[in-house]
Amino acid sequence: MMAGMAAMGIYKLLKSGDLDSLKIKDLRLMEIKLNKKIDDLNDEIRGAEETIQRLFGKARETTTKSEEITIANRIKTLNQKKDMKQSAVIQLEKELRGVSNLLILKENERDLKESGAWKKLEKMKPEKMEKWLTTKTLEQRTRQDTISTIVSMTSEAMESVDYDEDIDDILDTIREVKRGDLEVEEASKKVMKEEEKKKELEED
Repeated sequence: MMAGMAAMGIYKLLKSGDLDSLKIKDLRLMEIKLNKKIDDLNDEIRGAEETIQRLFGKARETTTKSEEITIANRIKTLNQKKDMKQSAVIQLEKELRGVSNLLILKENERDLKESGAWKKLEKMKPEKMEKWLTTKTLEQRTRQDTISTIVSMTSEAMESVDYDEDIDDILDTIREVKRGDLEVEEASKKVMKEEEKKKELEED
């Protein structure tokens, strides 16, 4: 089961079963594997950086444009691979944060059930839970501090409302109306004009 967990990622892990079915030992092993992957990739990134540095040193000794181009192409390829690995590290670190936080939740499962926070966690949609787990830091302090932090965070997460970034302009206009900077009719016209502009840009 653990091999599958390591490959599926935090979202699929949450979607595949409920919180009660997750095992602490599996999450710890997943945490170890993610740390190993991150360390290996960082070693490869350092190796690529050292190779690029050596290639620049070698480029100083080139006597033809052809040699320069050959080295430049190698540097470009190495740099692209390095960038891809750095992106992978960022994603893996996000996964690791999610797994580490999930592990803290499981380690405090009994107290969280008693406080009612566990029910709130169970009601969260997998995508919202993933976002919550990968953006928060649940540091292990005293048990009481940890529980209080999680209870507070789950309450905030349940109260928050997801919205599409496309409505940011509308929200700004609403706030202008609330401040008295715009009349309702002017606000309606403004939003409709902005929507028409977006459609024209999409058609172009």
